[in-house]
Amino acid sequence: MNEREFESKVVQLRKKAVATCQACGASLTQAEDVAQDVMLRLWQLRESLDRYRSLEALVVVMARHNLSSMRRNDRSSVSIMTVNSRELPSQPITADASLISSQEVAWLNEAMRRLPGTQYAVLHMRQVECLSYDEIALRLGIENSTARSLLSKARVKLLNEIKKRNQR
Repeated sequence: MNEREFESKVVQLRKKAVATCQACGASLTQAEDVAQDVMLRLWQLRESLDRYRSLEALVVVMARHNLSSMRRNDRSSVSIMTVNSRELPSQPITADASLISSQEVAWLNEAMRRLPGTQYAVLHMRQVECLSYDEIALRLGIENSTARSLLSKARVKLLNEIKKRNQR
């Protein structure tokens, strides 16, 4: 595919990438980031794009994979534990308490990473982003009751993990 052919198709392909990401529950900003990455990769591959039967199908697959990678990378930096200023202890935190607390946060983050993708997404949207069930359902394209069920399952799994850990 030459440069001119690529330029004529890139607008539609970019729209497809954005729509795919949003259908998977990504925000517009995330979808735009992923679409940009996909377009850059397509530009790099433009000489060999003729071997694909459907560029749209290729863009959908690339967008899903890039979004999945982005979410995996984002999970490592997300913590479900938030601290409000009125919850801060009146006594200074000792080094031992700080170490234990950071270990607990790291353990909780790892337990969350092991949740199935949709359960993690619903838990994150509800607990970290503070979205309503309606907003979560709309973002993920699921029913309100499904969002509630997925959140419940995620919380039960985390609770069981916490119980196991405390039994040691």
